[in-house]
Amino acid sequence: MLVYIMKYLGGKQRLGKHLGPVFKDLRNKILQIKEFKNLNGYLEPFCGSCGVLKNITDTFDNIEANDYHPDLIQMWKEVKSGTFVYPTSISEEEYFQAKASPSPSAHKSFVGFGMSFGGRFFGAYAHKYINAKKEDFCEEMVRSLKHTAPLIQNVTFTNKSYLELTPINKFIYCDPPYAYTKFPIKYRRDTKHYDTFDTPLFWETIRNWSKTNFVMVSEIVAPDDFIEIWNMERHRSACNSLKTGKKNVAADADFKKSEKLFVHSSIYAKLLENNLQLI
Repeated sequence: MLVYIMKYLGGKQRLGKHLGPVFKDLRNKILQIKEFKNLNGYLEPFCGSCGVLKNITDTFDNIEANDYHPDLIQMWKEVKSGTFVYPTSISEEEYFQAKASPSPSAHKSFVGFGMSFGGRFFGAYAHKYINAKKEDFCEEMVRSLKHTAPLIQNVTFTNKSYLELTPINKFIYCDPPYAYTKFPIKYRRDTKHYDTFDTPLFWETIRNWSKTNFVMVSEIVAPDDFIEIWNMERHRSACNSLKTGKKNVAADADFKKSEKLFVHSSIYAKLLENNLQLI
């Protein structure tokens, strides 16, 4: 059975199927704790490709998916509503036309992520890297979005900075730009403008959110007052083909790392008080 995955650099498309059951189990357990019994929704401040989100929409009501990228959120809104016009092919000329088009644009998101090598937004037109591998990037993107569409019908999509969010009594999963990687992903607002992601400010925000929410963060490392509650060893590569993957294993010792989930120590203390074994 073929699996069509949206190309999105830093996405959790493959990991999402593993995190989905973990989140469902966590939700059932933490609702037993008085501080979390009033949780009334799920929030992803950095939803990206919805790689995790699409695996939990049958578990939560009142789901909010947010991302800083205006084109990406416009695409998800149109995919959800059924108004998105799916391309049948994208030429290199059309690729650069889309890159120059104004935002927000669902089409621009489709082309910028789906037709770029490794899902890096307008990083490089994908056909340059196909070689002998039989892969239709446009068809793969279409199939991925059509597969996701029925899974996100109960999701509200928003385009904000995570700093504008004020969650209370939410089950929150954060997948921020990672701080410690060989090739860090810049926090992109549109085609030409980059924002620097303030990692210390992010962790301070999570400390504050943890006072009134159940918050988990995907990262490789975290500050000392955050506790690891889950991990899974996985490969990281812009292209997951066997040919490219093997090359990267030999060239980059960081290719294989442990994906981890962290919670603030204040949340972890509540779990211990209630004798909950999470994973």
